[in-house]
Amino acid sequence: MAILSDDTTAPERSATLTDQVLDAILRGAIERRIPFGARLVEAEIAKELNVSRVPVREALRLLCSQGIVENQPYRGMCLMTVDDRMLNETLTVRHHLETLAVKLAVKNLRSGRKNLLGLLDALDAMKRAHESGSAADMAASDVGLHRAILHVADSDTLTFIWETLARKFQVIVGIAWYANDQDRIYEQHVRLVELFRKKDLDAILEFLEPHIMEGVELGPTGNAQTRPRRTVG
Repeated sequence: MAILSDDTTAPERSATLTDQVLDAILRGAIERRIPFGARLVEAEIAKELNVSRVPVREALRLLCSQGIVENQPYRGMCLMTVDDRMLNETLTVRHHLETLAVKLAVKNLRSGRKNLLGLLDALDAMKRAHESGSAADMAASDVGLHRAILHVADSDTLTFIWETLARKFQVIVGIAWYANDQDRIYEQHVRLVELFRKKDLDAILEFLEPHIMEGVELGPTGNAQTRPRRTVG
C-alpha cells in the first residue's frame, strides 16, 4: 500500500509524530492511494513511513475513534467504507451543527464580541492551498475555514462535538476537492466569508445547506464523486 506519494517524504521525528502519521494516512485516503475499505497494516505503514509501530498504532486508534478507520473482525484495521446512507447522515449532522454555529457566530459579530480576523486568516490559508493544487491541503484548509466559524460561534460544547467529526469531514471534503472544479469551490468560500462580512444571517443559512449537502455523492461503483453544486446568492 502506497501511503506516501512519490513527492512526499516520511514524517520528521518530533513530539507530534503521531499527528504526522495520521496526516499521512488522511492524505493517502483523500488522494485515493488508499481505497475505501482497504486494510491498514500497522507494520507495513511503519516501514513505509520509517517510524516505529507505536505512533502508527496511536494514529490508527485515534482514526478509529473518529469513524475514519474501522476495526473489522478477521481483517483488522481498515479504512472506512462509505455508502450513500453514511454520507448523507454525516453531511446532515454537519449541516445542523454548522447551522447552529452560524447563528451564534453572527450574533457574536453583531454584538462586537468576536471579529472576522480568524476567518480571514483561514481564507488566506485556503487561497494558498488552492494555489498549491494539493487536494489534501485544500481539504485541510476547507475544514480550517469552517473551524474558524466555530471559533467565532464561541461554544465549547458545539466545538467539541464538531471536532469529533472534523477529520471525517476532511476526508469527504478532500475527495470533493480532488474531483471537482477547484476554482468554483474556492470561490464559494470567498462568497461565504463575504456574507459573514455583511453579517447577513439569512443569506448565510441559505448558502450553507447546498454548500455542505451537495458536495459529494457516491457513484455507481461505490466511489465518492462530486455532484453539481448550485450557486447561491
